[in-house]
Amino acid sequence: MALDIKKIRVEFYEAVDSKNVAERFYARMKKDQGLSPVCLAYYGSAQTLMAKHAWNPYNKLAYLKSGMIDLGRAVALSPDNLEIRFLRFSIEHYIPAFLGMSKNLPDDKAKIVELIGKQGYGAVDQRLLKDMVSFFGYSKRFTPQELAILRRAAQHE
Repeated sequence: MALDIKKIRVEFYEAVDSKNVAERFYARMKKDQGLSPVCLAYYGSAQTLMAKHAWNPYNKLAYLKSGMIDLGRAVALSPDNLEIRFLRFSIEHYIPAFLGMSKNLPDDKAKIVELIGKQGYGAVDQRLLKDMVSFFGYSKRFTPQELAILRRAAQHE
């Protein structure tokens, strides 16, 4: 089976705002999670989106915990993968602090700056790189110096 990462990315972003798309995306990624560390990361992300769209607090927490475990497994399998680090960082950014599930933000942030600074993009295309850098600015979690490195790298690609 050929993996269409661009289609997976589009479905992921559509799933953020649509419960129906999130359910389809979750089912797809559950089936494809073993294809690569990136697929495992998107499966973990799909679980966190199911948590976002679930109304039952128990289900919300179960999906979130499971998704974060799978994102952690994906990072462990491919620690220098920019896309995997971005997925975990962006999801942890939105998790309420009182849940205590955003412990990887500093490590992911440092690795993201390192990878982008040395142009370690992997399969990340120019469009995704620019979207990532835009999100990093929006997140307010990066220093002006770090953002300058990221923006400079995104412009030179």
